[in-house]
Amino acid sequence: MPEVSEFRLPEVALFGWGAVERVGERGAALGKRALLVTGRSAMKRSGAADRVRALLAQAGVDVLTFDQVESDPSSATIQKGAETARREQRDFVIGLGGGSPMDAARAIAAMAVLDGHILDYTRGKTADRPGLPLMSIATTSGTASEITNVSVVLDESRKLKIGIRSPHWFARVAITDPELTLTMPPRLTAATGLDALTHAIESYLSTGATPPTEALALKAVSLVGANLRAAVAESSDRDAREGMSLGSMLAGMAFANSGLGLVHGLVHPIGARFGLPHGMACGRLLPAVLGFNLPAAEQKLAAVARALTGEESDQPDDAVAAVEELLQDLGVPAGIADLEIPADQMPSLARDGLVAGAVRTNPRPVTEEDARAVLEQARKG
Repeated sequence: MPEVSEFRLPEVALFGWGAVERVGERGAALGKRALLVTGRSAMKRSGAADRVRALLAQAGVDVLTFDQVESDPSSATIQKGAETARREQRDFVIGLGGGSPMDAARAIAAMAVLDGHILDYTRGKTADRPGLPLMSIATTSGTASEITNVSVVLDESRKLKIGIRSPHWFARVAITDPELTLTMPPRLTAATGLDALTHAIESYLSTGATPPTEALALKAVSLVGANLRAAVAESSDRDAREGMSLGSMLAGMAFANSGLGLVHGLVHPIGARFGLPHGMACGRLLPAVLGFNLPAAEQKLAAVARALTGEESDQPDDAVAAVEELLQDLGVPAGIADLEIPADQMPSLARDGLVAGAVRTNPRPVTEEDARAVLEQARKG
């Protein structure tokens, strides 16, 4: 742990029921012409896009909607969105939705100002200045992309999802409103909740963890453990929805500053090749990765077990058992056996997983052989 650590967050983070009602006043402070970035249908069906547009219009903000973001934002979509922002002379960008629209909005805001192609920044080019001002509005409880400075982009040519981060990429305004999560169906609630749990646990175990990130991450583990089952069982449970929104946000505050681990290294190639939703992939890989990391993080995993279950435990492997029990209660298959990943793809999945920067802060050093062993363990379920 470094003696002096940096801790970065969005300029303003709004949390609570009705926080979305501040969109108009906060947007008007950023400019008069906004590009609203969303997915292709979910925000239309839920009414969230119409609500945000109406609030901005009342504040005198002209809104152009860019609703072409895929479940995994492609580099082509990012480039198209950035060109739209430049051509239409947008003053700022708004990301509305789950992780994909918010990731895309962050990259679009950046590339509206930066030179070159978004993939240049996955290959070593540095984002050396801020993009257009960004507002991020979360409608799920999992990715915490409203809080972080990371954008995950699909490199179509390599079928590889790559995370890019910059200290310039935090939102000017981040909004986490539990009300916007009430329309989430059970499966999406489970998937995004497992993403939040993985963020929290990996942040807590990270070699980049500091006292502030550890406190936030452990509280996030506790909130997910106390609320995810209830949120999946009853979508209108306001206490559970608030707990999950807060847990997701705190986990994002933590991992944006600490880094993550091997789960997030491995899920990107699996998701890119087999289409498994990110949160589900995280949950299904988490027990195998925790088992691998156990020798390097015994005391911390015992603390994770206590936070996740609310019960006293001094046994680090109780954390693995608690995650497996949670997956079972949520009806999530254990491991990745059902994906029928061909054996000849396992080496390349392991190799591609190690490309991710997240692996650098895993608590236990990881070789390609180690990554293959973890994937094989996850195949067994």
